[in-house]
Amino acid sequence: MALTLALGLLGLSVVGQVALDSRPRLMLQVTSLFIAATAATVIAVVGVARSRGVDRRWRLLVAAGPLSTLPGAFEWSSQYLSGNPETLKLTPVESIFLIAPVLTVIGLICMPAAPDNRPTRAPPQADARFRPRYSHTVIALDSLMIILSMFLIAWYALLRDIVGSPMSGTSFVIAVVFALTSALLVVVLVLVATFRQPRNGRALALLGAGLITTALAETVLVQISLPDAEGVRSTMPLWAGAAVGPLLVALAMLAPERVGRQPAPSTNPDLGRLGWPGRSDRPGRSDRSGWFGRSSSEIRQWLHAYLPYLPLGIAAALVLATALREGALSGLPLYLAICLASLVTLRQIIVVTENQRLVSDVQLAHRRLQHQADHDGLTGLANRALFTRELERAVGLHQQDGRPVVVLFCDVDHFKTVNDTHGHTAGDKLLRTVAVRLRAALRQGDLAARVGGDEFAVLLADTDPATNPHAAGEQCARRITAAMNRPFMLDGEPERIEISIGLALSDGREPSTTAEQILHQADIAMYNSKNRRRGLAPARSPGISDVQ
Repeated sequence: MALTLALGLLGLSVVGQVALDSRPRLMLQVTSLFIAATAATVIAVVGVARSRGVDRRWRLLVAAGPLSTLPGAFEWSSQYLSGNPETLKLTPVESIFLIAPVLTVIGLICMPAAPDNRPTRAPPQADARFRPRYSHTVIALDSLMIILSMFLIAWYALLRDIVGSPMSGTSFVIAVVFALTSALLVVVLVLVATFRQPRNGRALALLGAGLITTALAETVLVQISLPDAEGVRSTMPLWAGAAVGPLLVALAMLAPERVGRQPAPSTNPDLGRLGWPGRSDRPGRSDRSGWFGRSSSEIRQWLHAYLPYLPLGIAAALVLATALREGALSGLPLYLAICLASLVTLRQIIVVTENQRLVSDVQLAHRRLQHQADHDGLTGLANRALFTRELERAVGLHQQDGRPVVVLFCDVDHFKTVNDTHGHTAGDKLLRTVAVRLRAALRQGDLAARVGGDEFAVLLADTDPATNPHAAGEQCARRITAAMNRPFMLDGEPERIEISIGLALSDGREPSTTAEQILHQADIAMYNSKNRRRGLAPARSPGISDVQ
């Protein structure tokens, strides 16, 4: 309905512009502008009122443009109806048109981005976390760099021949400022659409159409602000764009987000288990496309890194050529060059800071992943892989300097009964409690690990060769047993859980003892302890002992 109103208004305005002339044409322009401004204001207010949360935030900011059209229509119409359509004055109402684009820029940058569902070689959480971040500040700085560079190029190509001549004046300067702000909005929208990819594509398309229409109208305003303009006939594109542009932007406030179609599920069972959605996970499909086989993500990264410097390079070449030809820069080109240099410096500082933060995040995640790879997820103790590595290192030191290796192997008795009686949740809680007490019973530097379902192992650290390693192991076993003797709470009731402990060591008597042999001997010693409680004959092996 609203879109039909906009198209009908545009058609009526164009027909009237062609059919009418002079004063009636101007009256039609004023009428169409007032109708469009009123409609844009109402639509923008309704769109903001219907939205919630982050969607309301960006709509509220972008709505500053349509909401400023009504007072602007009154001000501009009074100027044009006064009989001097080529004169622009910087009034308080005109100042609103310079404040509204600032709010619109912030609103465009704040548009919520779409989630990235593309499969990658890395797990999805890591990909989402370490994707290059296009921050609000960098996008704003890039937009300013591009606009100022384009303005500097336009200055050398055309504007410097106009400014300072009888053709230029206050109206021309104001019109150029309006054109620059409109162009800035278009550049910000392009950067946001390219790098942040907002999830509301319909609103983005309407915003693009509205801002481009407004920018073209502002270009016409620059032309008619010159004294040799064709008068009221030349204002038709200006009034048409000024009427339709804000209306399209207001319609973006009502545009709903596309809902429904989700990426097709993966047919690859391995990728499906990892939860990587998208049709491109199917075997045989590739995510690489575009320039020389680059993926779209790589292309965006390249554009983000170099796009702002393309117009900047052209502007810098023109500034350098002027400085070499004239000996020095002065006036507006000098100020623009200083602003561009400051923006480039600030952008580089921000990008370096963001890269350093990203590297810190990657290093932190690497340490977290390394910890997860070396530790048991339930108890937080070392896992079997880490314990085996540390035991192999201890065996290597033993072979070098004869330092004893002492290993304890622990098993929770009747753990299956706990799971069957109280459930697996209670069993997991019991294992976590055992891990806490086991860690508390050890010395600093001793390594405790969960090596099986209800099996734990302990490696004593820095055992002094002058002391009795067997006695040190038995003393540690007694501390563990004492810690486990306290009742456990299972389903609100105290329960006593017994633990069987086996001791194995390598003190130089065994000439060729490996880490796997020591761990196996400790395992056998643990079963000896368990069998002794049941009244069964223990299995014996050299270098091992069971601990009651």
